[in-house]
Amino acid sequence: MKIRKFLENSNKCLFSYEDTIRAAAAVFAEQKTDAGCVVDQSGQFLGVFTKDHVCAAISTGADLDGPLGGHMSRNVKTFHPDEDIADPIGMRCSCFPVVESGRAVGIIGVQDVAKTYHDHYKMTRNIIDAIIQSSRNLIIAAGPDGRINFMNRSAKDVLEANGEMLYGSSIHRLIPEINLPEIIETGKVPPLCKVSINKHPYFIRSYPMWIHDKIIGAVAIFQDTADLESIVDELGAVKELNKDLDAIIESSSDGIFVCDGDANVLRINRAYDEITGLDTSGFYGKNMKKLVKDGFFSQSVTLLVLEKKQARSIIQKTSTGKSLLATGRPVFDEKGRIVRVVTSVRDITELYELQNQLAETQKMTEQYRRELDSYKLRDVKNVDGLVVGSEKMHELVDTAIRLAGVDSTVLITGESGTGKDLVAGIIHTHSLRKNQPFIRVNCSAIPPNLLESELFGYEEGAFTGAKKGGKPGYFEMADGGTLFLDEIGDLPYDFQAKFLRVLQECEFNRVGGAEFRKFDVRIIAATNRDLLEMMQSGNFREDLYYRLSVVPLNIPPLRQRAGEIKFLAASFLKQFNSSYGMEKRFSPDVVDVFERYRWPGNIRELRNLVERVMVMSPDEVITRKDLPASVCGTGPLDGGSQWSGSLSELMPLKQATQGVEKQLLQQAYETLGTTREIARVLGISAPSVVRKAAKYGIKRT
Repeated sequence: MKIRKFLENSNKCLFSYEDTIRAAAAVFAEQKTDAGCVVDQSGQFLGVFTKDHVCAAISTGADLDGPLGGHMSRNVKTFHPDEDIADPIGMRCSCFPVVESGRAVGIIGVQDVAKTYHDHYKMTRNIIDAIIQSSRNLIIAAGPDGRINFMNRSAKDVLEANGEMLYGSSIHRLIPEINLPEIIETGKVPPLCKVSINKHPYFIRSYPMWIHDKIIGAVAIFQDTADLESIVDELGAVKELNKDLDAIIESSSDGIFVCDGDANVLRINRAYDEITGLDTSGFYGKNMKKLVKDGFFSQSVTLLVLEKKQARSIIQKTSTGKSLLATGRPVFDEKGRIVRVVTSVRDITELYELQNQLAETQKMTEQYRRELDSYKLRDVKNVDGLVVGSEKMHELVDTAIRLAGVDSTVLITGESGTGKDLVAGIIHTHSLRKNQPFIRVNCSAIPPNLLESELFGYEEGAFTGAKKGGKPGYFEMADGGTLFLDEIGDLPYDFQAKFLRVLQECEFNRVGGAEFRKFDVRIIAATNRDLLEMMQSGNFREDLYYRLSVVPLNIPPLRQRAGEIKFLAASFLKQFNSSYGMEKRFSPDVVDVFERYRWPGNIRELRNLVERVMVMSPDEVITRKDLPASVCGTGPLDGGSQWSGSLSELMPLKQATQGVEKQLLQQAYETLGTTREIARVLGISAPSVVRKAAKYGIKRT
């Protein structure tokens, strides 16, 4: 035992050098101790002062009220608290000071050692006695004479007698099966035997008791056979369960691989070896990290399961070239810790190779499709956001780009939603003014009473509510750049004369101002109204019309550009897929419906419809059923019965329409050379020609 343990019962008697002998004697008497440590003011150890020093001082007639420091012992052996108590005891010291880092922590006497040993022995004995008394097994001990000298509580209860009366009786008479003389003579443990006490069976095991290499008796321990039988039954059930488990695991056609919670290999079935082609005999007890590092596996699903704490599946490759689908599942204990990871594997080498071949084929198909689309769309381009895919639009864009090189006023006409603002943007982007402002103004959105102040600006105090310092108008903001005046046909008639003068003189004055300001602005106007008709009806000034339409550009409606519809729809689809994080696409019948529809709202209507069906469709592929009835009409496009060519009787309009469509296609295939030529003559796209021909079973002769 360590000295530190004995400090608990030692005195902490510490004296200073100046303490008197009389005071020290009083402390010895009060604390019933024989010695104390002498320390300086900082607690550093100086020496030992004992009762013997007091007696010596009295016998020599020393002054008992003088300092004890002159009488103490200085050169004494000290001990550290972590030293073994056997060292000072072996030196036969009556007391020994304990010092740690130069500071006195106490002094231990023989009586302190005795008390500590006694307390420790008493505590140990109580613990042993509590263990023996709480045991369910019967424990009986006898001396060398064969007489009982100890019985635990269980033994007393079972023997149904007063425990005190059994003490001293012969153990052989009570339990004849115990051969005590043989145990004492040989010191050997006899074999297990079965006895009956009060008609209850017990297993008994006898052991010799030794003290200092001498046998002083024997102890017999009785265990209820019911407990052992229960354990045996449970063990038998576990063995049967293990047999069933072994049979199940080994009969599985899937490979099974079991690891513990630290990824160490515990079990592998025969199918695993056959599937992987690996020799797994050396895997047992090894960690999966080691097996992956050694190259047996490309990765481990066991490690992934332990990391994520849930089931996982991966494609795993082995050193034998096999591709495996490995699925690992965790097994948790009652505290939620993973104690096992069970992995099942299947050989997907052939499937994996087929998948790779399919992916390669699909990749090639996609490449061919892109090349084909590229060939088909070689005349399609995107000019500053305007999709151009028809001859008319190519000519219009080419004209717009040519006009960008001059500052002539341009009047863009066309139905609402045809992209007039995009054409205006193209002109500005390709002009020398491209780095200057491009100001868009919707004339129909400005109230007539504010039109002059918005276009030309106003001075401070020009009217109630005018900003301090005034405000520049759109002409000033566009100075050096381009001013796009959309819906120019909505200018009030009484304002048109003033507007014409501004355009002709290239100067204006702010509302409330007297100073004329020069400006350098390229004017591009646009309208969806018929200005010639408005001139005839007296709603638009003739001189202003001719001033604006120096170079007129007319954008055809979408119904006259059917060949562009599929490209516009594809462009909007790509745009919204990117914006909304989707991967949707159109089925061929949707494009067919788009090309037949009249599109009164032109490109704007097409764009809004594409966005609508994208967000509303629950599937990745947008089909005809996702389109509103106003666009696709009622009923599917089926073959149905065809028109016979005669109008001698009434028939459904749809049936008649399909009949005409079939006849037109049949005639076109017979008279025209190529699909592209057929598409041009019929006013539809080439893919639509192919789809419709397949629908009606028309083949080239």
